Amino acid sequence: MEYKIIDKKDFPSKLKKIKSVPKKLYAIGNIDLLKEDSFAIVGTRKVSEYGIKNCKFFTKELVLRGIPIVSGMALGTDTVAHRTALEYGGKTIAVLGSGFNNIFPKENTKLFYDIAKNDGLIITEFEEDMKPLKENFPKRNRIITAISEGILVIESAYRSGTSITARNAREQGKKVFALPGRLDSYLGIGVNNLIKEGAILTTSIEDIVQKFPQFINKKCITDKEKKTYVDIRYKKIYDLIKENGMLLDELLVEMNLEFKELIQVIANMELEELIYQDIDGRYKVKASILEMEALEW
Repeated sequence: MEYKIIDKKDFPSKLKKIKSVPKKLYAIGNIDLLKEDSFAIVGTRKVSEYGIKNCKFFTKELVLRGIPIVSGMALGTDTVAHRTALEYGGKTIAVLGSGFNNIFPKENTKLFYDIAKNDGLIITEFEEDMKPLKENFPKRNRIITAISEGILVIESAYRSGTSITARNAREQGKKVFALPGRLDSYLGIGVNNLIKEGAILTTSIEDIVQKFPQFINKKCITDKEKKTYVDIRYKKIYDLIKENGMLLDELLVEMNLEFKELIQVIANMELEELIYQDIDGRYKVKASILEMEALEW
């Protein structure tokens, strides 16, 4: 997959303001997302059910307001944030701590390509062959916070990489938000300490949105509106391919959608394991779904 090089002179102003500005960025995907007002969601790799539930909720609420989600494509919280953004048709930006020839973690290779082909953006300051060295990740974190308007910490252990990210945000003058941590979990220690240090206690989406004038007037698509729109497209694709499958070009003609939009819908259906692409390139309905002919669309 080809990448573009973004020179320092073309950085968004918010990235130019930090102390150690990258010399350049390597980018795959929609570089115009760097110009938008985005929001970062980060947290531990060992995210709990409590963390997953709340990460999905806040990501969804921001995405339904048209706000791009920024994270680091790590396992755990970052993955949940990116995947949820894609699930709800939103835009997401992944900042890597390695070069594009060393996607890390390898478990997120598919996520890497899903972000790219769904009008998202992947960026790194490291050359393509750079390995995911330990010292690269604090550098990555300063970029996550620099390109975001604010940052929400989902869960964090004591003295974790997430705490470093929050410190970067504070030093850059960004607002730091934190969920109240569970008292019976070590993953609550870090976020509760952040709140003691001045992070904004966050229990609702309004706690975030009301702090940013540019977010307040963004219309939120309701779950019902989004679900209805998604389901109509899902059902039409399902009906078209359930007999013999179809090639992408054939679906493009039948669906009457823009290419990017069709690719996004197909990717989401693949993520939800409703369809798959066979070795001939035809999209087909999974056998397990065909057996459930009475799908509740």
